[in-house]
Amino acid sequence: MIVKGDILFNKKFIYETGATDEKLLVILNSPSQGEPFLFVKTTSQQHDKPKTSGCIEDRHRSLFYIPAKKDFFRDNTWVQIYSFEAMDHDYIVSHPDINKIGSLKPKTINGIMDCLFKTWGDNIASWQKKLLQPSLNESIFKLKERFSKLKPS
Repeated sequence: MIVKGDILFNKKFIYETGATDEKLLVILNSPSQGEPFLFVKTTSQQHDKPKTSGCIEDRHRSLFYIPAKKDFFRDNTWVQIYSFEAMDHDYIVSHPDINKIGSLKPKTINGIMDCLFKTWGDNIASWQKKLLQPSLNESIFKLKERFSKLKPS
């Protein structure tokens, strides 16, 4: 099961240019069957990116910086908030080149979510907001649904 805060390794991520490469993705929601996964890409390539922990607001490329070994990542890692995307649920859960390799701590994923809303809030579509911030009733229903599957028959 893949949920919010999980880290996926995609062996053959397809970029907008058509090029493919390995990429780590951070999942931003816990969708039900049929709902898309929302995610952001990561990079360990610093180039001109600042090493300021947490949310880095930039008009053109907002980031969230996680220092090496502070959470899951062994290298300094920048979560590319500006790369916010959606991908089909069934594609992610059944694709042989996409694997869950870990999860972020709740504090880290909450920081990423806060950064996303702080830097992209006005540009997030209402259907995406619904997936990112499900109502309390929806959350309780999803929890009941998951726990009922765990009960022995």
